[in-house]
Amino acid sequence: MKPPRIFVQIASYRDPECAPTVADLYAKAAHPERVSIGLVWQARPEDGEPMRADQPHADQVRIFHVAAQHSRGACWARHLAQNLWQGEDYFLQVDSHMRFEPDWDRHLVEQWQATADPRALISSYPAAYEPPDTLHPCITRMVAKGFNHDGVLSFNSKILTGVESAPPLPGAFISAGFLFGPAAALREVPYDPLLYFVGEEVSMAVRLWTHGWNPYSPNRVILYHWYRKSEPRPLHWRDHPDWSADNRRAVRRIRHLLGAEPCNAPDVLRDLERYGLGAARSLTAYQEFSGVDFVAQSLSPRALNGPFERPPVAEQI
Repeated sequence: MKPPRIFVQIASYRDPECAPTVADLYAKAAHPERVSIGLVWQARPEDGEPMRADQPHADQVRIFHVAAQHSRGACWARHLAQNLWQGEDYFLQVDSHMRFEPDWDRHLVEQWQATADPRALISSYPAAYEPPDTLHPCITRMVAKGFNHDGVLSFNSKILTGVESAPPLPGAFISAGFLFGPAAALREVPYDPLLYFVGEEVSMAVRLWTHGWNPYSPNRVILYHWYRKSEPRPLHWRDHPDWSADNRRAVRRIRHLLGAEPCNAPDVLRDLERYGLGAARSLTAYQEFSGVDFVAQSLSPRALNGPFERPPVAEQI
């Protein structure tokens, strides 16, 4: 039997690490011939290209070029990247500054199978790396951090030990920089292009869960992320002085979606029926399971620490 096909979606904004990321992804794959990339390349002419036409596997990389000045932010670009999917079995969403463990594609499929859950999604904040290839391996799961000044929930990593022989742990949160699962999730829960950046993870976590998808943390290191604590790079909000208006609209949209602050502004609610909650499980059930109260902006110990039991069965899928 052939290995499954994996679609890797990447949104890159003027990122010099994107080309090394693509090269490492293919170099470390167990079955690179079964891996395709959908890449939204938002750049200026001086930023170069993420891949040369003569590089190995270049014909498996679908690049959508966007002039940097026309970019509308991370979520908009992730939405475009999803549209480059062409029927692959699984999807992996990552950032454009990543490194990979050997055989990462095989390990991800094995992780998914180990959940024994056909609606499983593997996600966490990745371990860290520093360019070019200094890796800091650790296994993490996501926990709640707190609500920011706009009332939007953010997340932290919790390092796990002694979990390598156990099945992946169920949870309630997802990372936008490491999300893996069946491609059916792309069709059922498309990325909301009207979000900006802040709040994309909590919005997507609740939408996926209410559509009947279940997050799990991996029980081994699979990939790495550059968190750039010391070295600057071009960022969308530094290049686009009008970004704050898009961000304010997105925050209102998220708070309306999660029941924290109802809104009737047409620009905030546009296309929300397509990018809204699912009918498989309720928002109330999500808050009970996750330990998060979006109205009171409170977090229970289970939100802050985990672990979580397996989620309740979805009623409608």
